Amino acid sequence: MITCLIGAMCNRSIASETLAQAWASAQQVDHTVAAAAERESAARDGLAAAEAHRLPNVSLSAGYTRLQSEPAAAITVPALHINGLPFAQDEAYSAAVSFSAPLYTAGRISHGIAAAGAMTDAARAASALSRQELKLAVAEAYVNVLRAQHLNGVATSHVTAITRHVDDVEQLYKQGYAAKHDVLASQVALADARQQALQAANGVALAGAAYNRLLGRPQDTPTDLAELNDTQEPSAGQLAGLIAAGRAQRNELTQLGAQETALRRQADSVAAQRAPQVGLNGGWGKLQNRYLVDDKGWWIGVALKWDLFDGGKVKRESSQLASNARAVAELRADAADKIELQVRQAWLRWQEAAARIDVARAALAQADETLDLSRERYRAGLAPNSEVLDAETRRASAYANRDNAWYDRALARLRLQYASGSL
Repeated sequence: MITCLIGAMCNRSIASETLAQAWASAQQVDHTVAAAAERESAARDGLAAAEAHRLPNVSLSAGYTRLQSEPAAAITVPALHINGLPFAQDEAYSAAVSFSAPLYTAGRISHGIAAAGAMTDAARAASALSRQELKLAVAEAYVNVLRAQHLNGVATSHVTAITRHVDDVEQLYKQGYAAKHDVLASQVALADARQQALQAANGVALAGAAYNRLLGRPQDTPTDLAELNDTQEPSAGQLAGLIAAGRAQRNELTQLGAQETALRRQADSVAAQRAPQVGLNGGWGKLQNRYLVDDKGWWIGVALKWDLFDGGKVKRESSQLASNARAVAELRADAADKIELQVRQAWLRWQEAAARIDVARAALAQADETLDLSRERYRAGLAPNSEVLDAETRRASAYANRDNAWYDRALARLRLQYASGSL
C-alpha cells in the first residue's frame, strides 16, 4: 500500500509547479531582491554622477540691485563744478552665463570614476547574491514540502497498517486465540501511530506556509509541486573542480573584491587633492550701467588651486581608506576559505545521502517481507504480538529513511550548486 501511495505522489500532474517556476515567482515578489536591485540602480547613478565631473559646468545667474545712492568716485574738479564722479547706477539688473571645466586634477576625477565603477560592480554582485540566496531558500522550502508530504504518506500508511493489525488481533481475541494484552498493546500502538500522523500532517501545513511566504502567496494556499528528478551521483573527481568554481564564481568574493578596488581608488582620489588643481572658466555677462561704455562682454581664464598645507587631513583620509581596503582584502581571503569549506561539506553530504539511498532501498524489501512473515507467524501462534508491531514500525522507518535520504541528496545537490556559484 505504501508503495502505491508514494508512486501516486511521484506521478504528479503536468500542472504541478516546478522548482524553476517557483524561483521565477519568488524573484518577482521578494523584497530583498527588490532592495538589492534598487541599490544597484543607485550605484549606476553614482557612477554617472562621478563621470559628470569631467564635463563642463554651465550656470546662469541674474539679479537686481538697489543702492541707497549712486556710487561715486572721490574726485573733485572745482572748475567744472564736479564733486564726486558717479560710476554706477543706484539700481541695476545683471545677468551672466558662465562655465568651468577641469583641466588637470592629478587623477582625482579619474580615480573617483573608477571607485564609482567598482561600487557599481559590488552592487551588481550583491544583487546577484541576493537572487542566489533567494533561490536556495526557495529550493530548501520546496524540498521541505515534498519531504513533508512523503513523510505524511508514510505516517498515513503506518496508521492504516496498524489499524489492519488491530482488526486482526481483535478478531483473534474474539475467537479466543489472542490475549487481552495483545489487543491493548495493538491499540496503544495505533494511538501512537495516529499521533505521528497528526504531527506529519501538521508538518505539511508548516512546510507549505513557509514555501508560500517566499512566493508571496497566502500561507494556507495548497501546494502541488513537481518531483525533483535529479539522479546525478557524486564522483571523486568533482570536488576539486567544484572548489575552484566556488572560488571563481561566488558573488560574495566578487562583491568584496569590488569593494576593495573601490576603497583603493577612493584613497587615490583623495590623495590627488594634494596636487595642483587646474581649471578653465569663462562666460558672458551683462551689467546695466549707463556709465559704462560697454556693459556686456565675454571673459575666459585659467585658475590654479594648490593646497600647500592642510594639517595632514588629506593624507590621513587617504590612509584611512587604504586601511579599509586592506581590511576588505582580509575579509575576502577569509570568505574564500569558508567557501571552500562550504563546497566540501555540501559535497560530502551529497555523497553520504547518495550512499544512504542505496542502503535504504535494500532495506525496503526486507522490511516488507519481515512484516508479512511476522503476521503469518502471529496468526499461527508462533510469534508474539510485539514482533508484528516492531516489524511494522521498522517498515515505516525504512520508508521514511528512504525518503529522507532521497531529499537529503536533492537538498545537498542544490546546496552544492549554491556553494560552487552555479545555482
